[in-house]
Amino acid sequence: MMLFGLAPLDVAVIVGYFVVIMGIGFWASTRVHTDEDYFLGGRKFGKGLLLMHWLCTGTHSDMAVQTAGACARVGLGGIWYQWMYLFSTPFYWLIAPMVRRLRVVTTGDVYRIRYGTGLEIFASTVAMLYLVLSIALLLRGAGELIAGVTGGALATQTSVIVLALLFSTYVMTGGLMAAAYTDFLQGLMLIVLSILLVPVGLHALGGVAALAATDPAKLAITAPLGSKEGDPFFVLAMSVLGLVGIVAQPHVMTANGSGKSEHESRVGMCYGNFVKRLLTIAWAFTGLVAILLFPQILAGLDPASDAAKQASEKLYGLAIRELMGDGWRGLMIACIVAGVTSGEALMVVGAGVFTRNFYIHVARNSTDRQRLWVGRAASFGILLLGIALALGAHSVTALYVASVKVIALLGPVFWLGVTWRPANSWGAWSSVVAGAALWGATSIPSDWLEVLPHLQNVIGSYVSQPEPIRILIQLTAQFGALIGVSLLTGMKPKAQLDPFFARLLTPVGREEEMAMSAVPTQFAAEAGLGLASPGLDYQKASALGYSTARQLGLEMPRMGLAEWGGFVVAWVTVGGLLGLLYGLSAYVLRQG
Repeated sequence: MMLFGLAPLDVAVIVGYFVVIMGIGFWASTRVHTDEDYFLGGRKFGKGLLLMHWLCTGTHSDMAVQTAGACARVGLGGIWYQWMYLFSTPFYWLIAPMVRRLRVVTTGDVYRIRYGTGLEIFASTVAMLYLVLSIALLLRGAGELIAGVTGGALATQTSVIVLALLFSTYVMTGGLMAAAYTDFLQGLMLIVLSILLVPVGLHALGGVAALAATDPAKLAITAPLGSKEGDPFFVLAMSVLGLVGIVAQPHVMTANGSGKSEHESRVGMCYGNFVKRLLTIAWAFTGLVAILLFPQILAGLDPASDAAKQASEKLYGLAIRELMGDGWRGLMIACIVAGVTSGEALMVVGAGVFTRNFYIHVARNSTDRQRLWVGRAASFGILLLGIALALGAHSVTALYVASVKVIALLGPVFWLGVTWRPANSWGAWSSVVAGAALWGATSIPSDWLEVLPHLQNVIGSYVSQPEPIRILIQLTAQFGALIGVSLLTGMKPKAQLDPFFARLLTPVGREEEMAMSAVPTQFAAEAGLGLASPGLDYQKASALGYSTARQLGLEMPRMGLAEWGGFVVAWVTVGGLLGLLYGLSAYVLRQG
């Protein structure tokens, strides 16, 4: 007897997983007593917990769907939709301590301290949009997978709603604490999801030699030059975009802020993401195998068309349904659900943004308990918006690209805000406007500009460029606008900047040593936000930065052996991953 296209053993495995994971989630929720416990896990997470939390927060079922589909269309070069962050990952070793030293709950808090309330509200609005897009992305990807696995017995729309509501209860109750503890089990499940299909698919295909029969160009680690997806320019542009945008992603602040110390944060962020990069290789090869097993999925379609993108996103689920046996199929669905429930930690991040950067301005005297309940309600509202968007989106790839572009608008503002003293709110607004204008230019119908032929020609020339070139132009314009306008309009007051940069120079754990002796007469709220003291004294902390860089307006903490050594090891890891991908590709080609 089949239930929703699944065998009884499959159903038993899925139910067992539900019981275990919800039990862990509700147990963790009993440890939540304050809004800091809810949003930051009480800042108590160690290296192991953070590594798995980063793996799960940054790894969702939709990524396997999207990567496998892209590689089915263009070959191994499709891996760069997810590997766009590969060359950024070594910098996480340096970024994580910087973010942890800010000692706030949300990215909106950073913009408030550095630039003012106006940019805080705007940046928080963008962050909320990004989080809703991200939730929609993972729900839609998981829904597509389950629809494929069940042969359509559970439609994508039904799967999206059921998955979202099933685990929202413990996430709403336990916040980041519940999400992190369940991530430990879910991380293992995601690893199983990523790896299991490759050997099973190769066996069904007839071995590695059968895979070698594919077009050799599809086994190149980048697509041919000039391809719309995955070529070297695409890799370059997406890598730069990834490094610029990563610091502005709202969950980065929350995940790093939950670490006991800087070291826990850097190990979790850097190596949790390296595990994800490793798993991406398995998703890529699954796509290559699946399109050879099920060529009818893309038959007669232009690989660059939207129809091909939507069709290719069915491949991963189809492979699970056709290749896995009873019980194993249920395990794979449990793995898919793991990708969704870990992603629902984004609900907690969004709740933190809403509570700390919107609600707090209208309820300044609210208590911990009030903020805790507002956060819980906000997390559910964010989930509902994510569901609505997931049901209406055309494809997983479209959601992914939109989410990356939205958050990248704030990347230059964040980067220069934490490193370059002259950056000010005028420059920040100019950067955002420049980025939004260039992004919006690609959507303007050409006939709207017929009365302005010169502008029409300029926009037409920009729009005609390949997307990687447009991305690099946009980032150049944003950084240029921020630097130029900031230099023209003058620096923020020293009384506002000094306590902010003192945060970035002071290692976590040395706050008492660097604390101000009295409440400052100006910008007191900004100086003390998130701290037990009135603020951190820049005069005391300045010795921990590079004086030469300071002459150029740059504030850079001194780096020791742990920073330089870890950074170098991370680059060696990047080389190892590239070597592994190239080696696997070469091995397959030799079998032909």
